[in-house]
Amino acid sequence: MSETKAGCHTLAVLSKLAAFARLNLSRWVMCLCPLQIAAQDTAVAAVPQQIPAISIDEAVAFYEAGQHVRARGAFLRILEDRPGEPVALYHLGRLDPDREAAVQYYLKVLLHDPDHALADDALLEMSRIQFDLERHDDAVNACNRLLKAYPDSDLRDETRFLLGRALLAGRRPELSRMVFQQLLASQPDSTVVRSARLAIADSYRDQGDLIEAARQYLKFEVEFPGTEGLESVLWQAGWCLQQAGRDMEAGYVYQRLIARYPDTPEANRARVERPVPE
Repeated sequence: MSETKAGCHTLAVLSKLAAFARLNLSRWVMCLCPLQIAAQDTAVAAVPQQIPAISIDEAVAFYEAGQHVRARGAFLRILEDRPGEPVALYHLGRLDPDREAAVQYYLKVLLHDPDHALADDALLEMSRIQFDLERHDDAVNACNRLLKAYPDSDLRDETRFLLGRALLAGRRPELSRMVFQQLLASQPDSTVVRSARLAIADSYRDQGDLIEAARQYLKFEVEFPGTEGLESVLWQAGWCLQQAGRDMEAGYVYQRLIARYPDTPEANRARVERPVPE
């Protein structure tokens, strides 16, 4: 009888141990699962998100559509993979409102690929910025470099015109006039003919040859009648004649200015500074 009780007691102890083991096993499994799940989530999160590639054509399309923010972002992404890409560098120069930063982009175009189709465009843009910033000598140097390095560029007429303007603004009227005269001789049908002719008259004025300047201004009136800004040309002609002591001729020019453009600031100045003969 005692052996039976002992056996029963032993079975009860073993049963409790087994239940305790099952409970701890269940708790261990429950603790382990979240760790495994968290590890899986971390592995998934560690996978970098793929940014879709963009082509030069797509970036240029953004630029041409006027989507400049998207275009700038696209060109910058392209430079991450290809730091010397000339098309991206050139367009970033066009997009950058900071002119000094724009010049750096254009310089990189010339540095990385001086034979690229946009190299002469980049150099002309640099010249324009230098001119606008009144760095006339730098503008002259950039224009001369373009004309020498890219003699067959379709931008040569624009470059010569800008060169003449930079020389004139830099107080070198004789050299300026030579550039404009060469431009007119080589390209008599150029779209800048009128502006070049006017600049030639300005060069005589700045040189102090006021009679010749007035003659050139008056020729402009005859050869380009009805052109926009003609009232300013007449004013310049009258002013040069007056400064040269040719008051009678100046009076007649002022009279014509007032008759043709009575409501302009130039006509008002003519009335005040030189009375018109009755």
